[in-house]
This record gives sequence, C-alpha cells and structure tokens, in this order.
Amino acid sequence: MHRKHRRIRPPQSARAILQQISEVVHNPIRDRFELWVAGDLVGVLSYAVDTEAQPPTATILHTVLYDEYSGHGLATRLTDGALAFMRTNGLRVRPVCSFTRHYLHTHPGAAAVA
Repeated sequence: MHRKHRRIRPPQSARAILQQISEVVHNPIRDRFELWVAGDLVGVLSYAVDTEAQPPTATILHTVLYDEYSGHGLATRLTDGALAFMRTNGLRVRPVCSFTRHYLHTHPGAAAVA
C-alpha cells in the first residue's frame, strides 16, 4: 500500500505576517511616509524636499518605528516605499537619517544620492 504524504507547511513567521499586513502610505501634508499595520500607525519616515536644488532633493530626516515592531523588517519596508516614491518622482536623496544611510549603503542603486 502506498501512502500519500501531505506536505505540512510551517506556520508563517511573525515577520512574514507583519510584512503581509503592513502598508506604507505617503502623507504629503505632514512630509512623511507612514507605516500602518492592521489599522495602527507603527512607524514614520519624515523628509523635507528642497525644490530649489537641481534636481530637487529629498532630505530624509529620521525613521521611527515603535519598539514592539522592530526586528521584523518593517523599517526596511517603510524605507523601500519612500525611496520608490522618490525615484518615481525624480528626487535625489540626502540621507540624514542613520537608518536610511545604512540602507543606501547596503542597497546601492536604490536611489540617486545627493
């Protein structure tokens, strides 16, 4: 008799679940990108745009994430979303934020750096 083996999927990690239910939202009124998880604001990336510069430059000031959400790749998700917006809109990036500087160092080509 031949038994069929069912593959048992391992349970999803907290990281994977948080990545799936998180959303990056641009809030141009407050000059920031927001990270929302299940309806809760859990992080922000703030910036300032210098439209006088050629090309226009976005200075990323800081990235903040609530402690209980750190360590799951969410700050990276937030930064990815912000940099994608800046690339699409032809903005150069000036990273004052230490997290963003590290991100750009480890992801060369993610954005044009001023």
